[in-house]
Amino acid sequence: MLQDRLFRWLPAVAGIVYALSILGAMAAGPAASAPGGSAGANATAPVTSAASGALAKLPHPVVGFAINFHHTEQLDDHLKAIDEMAAMGFNTVEILTPAFQRDGAATDIKVDVSPGQSPRREDLIKLLKHARDKGLTTKLMPLVLFSNPRGNEWRGKIQPEQWDPWWQAYRKNIDHFVDIANEAHVTIFSVGSELLTTEKQTDRWNALIDHVRKRFPGLLSYSTNWDHYHVPTFWKRLDMIGINGYWDLTTLAKSDPPEAQALAQRWREIRTQVLDFAATQDKPVLMTEIGYPTLPWALKDPWNYVNTNNSTPDPKAQLAGFKAFFSAWSDLLAKPDPSRFVGVCFFEWDVYHSGGEDDTGYGVRGKPTYDLLKDWLKQREDLSAKTP
Repeated sequence: MLQDRLFRWLPAVAGIVYALSILGAMAAGPAASAPGGSAGANATAPVTSAASGALAKLPHPVVGFAINFHHTEQLDDHLKAIDEMAAMGFNTVEILTPAFQRDGAATDIKVDVSPGQSPRREDLIKLLKHARDKGLTTKLMPLVLFSNPRGNEWRGKIQPEQWDPWWQAYRKNIDHFVDIANEAHVTIFSVGSELLTTEKQTDRWNALIDHVRKRFPGLLSYSTNWDHYHVPTFWKRLDMIGINGYWDLTTLAKSDPPEAQALAQRWREIRTQVLDFAATQDKPVLMTEIGYPTLPWALKDPWNYVNTNNSTPDPKAQLAGFKAFFSAWSDLLAKPDPSRFVGVCFFEWDVYHSGGEDDTGYGVRGKPTYDLLKDWLKQREDLSAKTP
């Protein structure tokens, strides 16, 4: 199961390949139990790091947007997006950027600097530094994408014949991005995203996290799927539980379109489950992706942005999803408790489309959701100004 929803803005061929991988995600089963890894890694012992105290230095709460950074030729558009987000009042940006392996059986992972693929190292550093200069907290989340997936493969289905070479390649890939994070003074680094078939390999993850701890002084996270956050057993080694939240919001609805009350109640139900789980791990939650495409099924299958039947854009569905989220999390967004809830990064600030009524993607510009966010951020700003 996955929502690799994104990247509808990739070049046509790559976008089609990626879309196929997303649709296939619905058929994915539970993560396979793969062989363990580095000997001697303790599966349960939490890691107490100097970075843990940095949680108190984060904005409370974190409120930001994710930006996909693939294209090597569109740095200026990304810099402009940072300016727009900062001007609106967001305090955080989450940069998603890829490395590539051929397919689910491959063991080689590489950064492919070419149009539509991986950005240049210097451009990624410039973007992250620009965000810091604008006063934004920065989070870097490297992704693994497939350049030639077989059928409906996506990164949640990685299954090499031998895991040792894959983990060696993955560590080398992570080291590449850790170096970038250090040079750009990134605050939060994600050691992975949606690598579902690896998530039971606790020893491997513990060893990798310990390795990154020695090289990166900031906060560490990992982002898993909304239906998978209970699977990893390495949360205690990290500073927060990262969840990409594409839950079905219609399960309590009795009408179509769903009633606002039912959507809000569903989000409250999700919130209770997530925070109860986080309490068992003694770690706070960061919603690393919350978003809704501007499509009729956005509230039921928010992971699915693929408009195969040319459906009419539905900005009301996107707006309803955001309203339900704010309704359920309003108290922790107004009076944050960093021991339970770090915050949220919405998905996505679309750099590749101008938005508006004809856009079916996750972007919010030119849509009712933009006004909702703008008003909410203004209210936060006014409240902060009045608080002694």
